Amino acid sequence: MKDEATYAKRITLVAVIVFIGLLYISFRILGFPAGLFSTTFIGGLIVWLSTTYRISVDPHKFISLYLLTVILFIVHVYEEFRGHIETVMSRLTGLQVTQQNFLTIAAFIAPITWVTGALLTFKRWRFGEFLVSVFLFGMMFGELTHFVFPLMLDGRFHYMAGMYTCLLPSVSAWCTFFTIRSEVQKALQWSCS
Repeated sequence: MKDEATYAKRITLVAVIVFIGLLYISFRILGFPAGLFSTTFIGGLIVWLSTTYRISVDPHKFISLYLLTVILFIVHVYEEFRGHIETVMSRLTGLQVTQQNFLTIAAFIAPITWVTGALLTFKRWRFGEFLVSVFLFGMMFGELTHFVFPLMLDGRFHYMAGMYTCLLPSVSAWCTFFTIRSEVQKALQWSCS
């Protein structure tokens, strides 16, 4: 039984690494700033390997906080939309990012992916735990870049689209991460006893 669980973990890990590679290649082909997404998925892999990859925990212990974080992310995306973040992204990347492109990814594909992560986690599928980790990494670290964008573009600090609400999903993601980490530590202590 333990050998089957170890085998399943390894297969999931290989699948996740292949998934990240294919994601990177597809974003490169599509011309979208692949570095941002690849970094988030690699960061999520590190979070996953250090938490629920080691030992699964009861999703009921963190899922409410996680889904609150997804809701706060959607609120944040609305501020980005209203503030025309696509112009900031175009200036930062040198690529033409349209509002339609931004909304397709941030307001449609991303929330579906993050809710799918929650559903798969409830089904006890390891890939769901990976998606949860990717989302948490993106919120914990990626959202804070809103405070760096003005310095990168203009060399001075001022409001940029999304800056008012970026802390909402970031703080909530950190709370979710610490809850998961605490549950993992409890489970590891219990399994060692």
